Amino acid sequence: MAERLIRNEQVTGSSPVIGSREDILIITKLNKRLASYIKTLPAKIDRRRVIENITLGEPNNPKFGDLSTNAALVLSKPLRKSPLDIAEDIKKEIEGWEETEKVNIAKPGFINFNLKDNFILSSLKEVIKDKEDYGKNNSGNSLSINLEYVSSNPTGSLHIGHGRWGVMGDVLANLYMANGYDVKREYYVNDYGTQVKKFVECVRCIYLKNFGKDVDYPEDGYPKKTVKKVTDKIFTDNGNAFLVSLDGNTDVNLAELEKASIDIMIEDIKNTLSQMGVEFDIWFRESALYQNDNCRRILDKLKKDGLIYKKNGAVWFKSKEYGDDKDRVIIRTDGLPTYFASDIMYIINKAERGFGTLAYILGADHHGYVKRLKATAKALNLNKISLVIIIGQLVRIVKGGKSLKMSRRKGKVYTLSDLIEEVGKDAVRYFFSVNSFDTPMDFDIDLAKQKSNQNPVYYVQYAHARIESIIKNIRENTDFDIDSFTLDNIDIDNLRFETETERNIAKLIIYFPDEIYDGCVNNSPYFINQHVYNLASEFHYFYNHYRVIDESGVNRGRLALILLVKRILLNSFKIIGISAPKKM
Repeated sequence: MAERLIRNEQVTGSSPVIGSREDILIITKLNKRLASYIKTLPAKIDRRRVIENITLGEPNNPKFGDLSTNAALVLSKPLRKSPLDIAEDIKKEIEGWEETEKVNIAKPGFINFNLKDNFILSSLKEVIKDKEDYGKNNSGNSLSINLEYVSSNPTGSLHIGHGRWGVMGDVLANLYMANGYDVKREYYVNDYGTQVKKFVECVRCIYLKNFGKDVDYPEDGYPKKTVKKVTDKIFTDNGNAFLVSLDGNTDVNLAELEKASIDIMIEDIKNTLSQMGVEFDIWFRESALYQNDNCRRILDKLKKDGLIYKKNGAVWFKSKEYGDDKDRVIIRTDGLPTYFASDIMYIINKAERGFGTLAYILGADHHGYVKRLKATAKALNLNKISLVIIIGQLVRIVKGGKSLKMSRRKGKVYTLSDLIEEVGKDAVRYFFSVNSFDTPMDFDIDLAKQKSNQNPVYYVQYAHARIESIIKNIRENTDFDIDSFTLDNIDIDNLRFETETERNIAKLIIYFPDEIYDGCVNNSPYFINQHVYNLASEFHYFYNHYRVIDESGVNRGRLALILLVKRILLNSFKIIGISAPKKM
């Protein structure tokens, strides 16, 4: 499990409001309590900076205890005291917490401690109470977030990178929602500009051939295989409906052909994303920004506010004044708008729709967008809106130990749809969400298809299947009424840990809400993958070494524990977006 930083910032950039669910955020609550203690220190220190560098989380080696903090080490320099002396004071503070015991100091100044067994057991009651909602909190306070991701040009099939951002965006949206935010998933359709015009010109060439007219295909045109697929559908559905006569020559109604072509490509993109469980609330078309004289309205406002100027026949935006590397052209010398003009109008549009946070997931080739987007928001005085810009890294597809070549423009591509068909939705979603955004990844197709413990998605799902097999065994081979023994029937007050493994499992269960909170705060969906993998690992060890059904019958305590594990598995799977098979 990822180590926690004591943080002052939530995804919105403001102080987190945990609300009525702070009681379930065990580690977060202890972090907050430690931060409060540090704020009471009389010395003149930069408390904010100190707190940002203090960690409180699980130690790398569990023999040191349940939790550990480096607070004394961080405070040593600003307080000009020995870390061991500072640790003694912090030790006394932690010993006064009702949840903790066995507080000790390890050189050079780490403070390690355990959670009391009765506290761990008592915390399990929250799982029983909340069930499928266990882990959720109200830190988002219903703040509205517009999360935009994928947003591929509608001129070809989605590639593997789009799949990664689609999954990670979807899981991140699930995390935001689990933290009480009001999330809208948005796909920005780039249906305006030169690339779309070029794509439609390719469609025109092949479409006209159906009526005996040869038109030279653009040398740098899109792959004919992709274009023909679109053209065939247009011809099947519409026949010659798009033909027109221009100066006695047969041609096409380009506006209508463009609309039909883009509609087909968008539907293809939607279908591919749907295959891996990714759906969007809003499909926003770039062309909408240029309707109803909106572009002229925005330009007039920018001019009035002194944000644009003319130079060398072009219109420039004063982005450098607001933190960008340079001023940028928004209207070219030929009078056509640039991509940046659309970016400005789009962020204004989002602000006018009332979102409190605008979140973007961009590919590795979009680093330059960070400064310009922030400069745009600053120039437009969108101070009440928080910008979250996430830059992701590349994906490499590996099969048989070799990297597969991908080039959408050249037509030689292993597409996202190909990947989903080969390894399945669950593997795609788990593998794509298992790393941080800023980590390049290899997607090993052979590993994703394995039905073994080496395959991480198989491993976590197998934990659920094993629990189902235990339940089935109890139902078919004992007199125990398993169907009446639900979470609501578990008597936590009479539970006891028979083994250290059971205690470890219980700790992972009660840490789950912290993972949801931290995953949101850090924009890190992979926290959930890591946590559920650790839980599955502890359960598999339990399954291989201990028995729920023994010579004396069904062990109620262990049965209760695995039902609680099942609940966490299901809640985790829902966030990641994978299934919970009953048999494997």
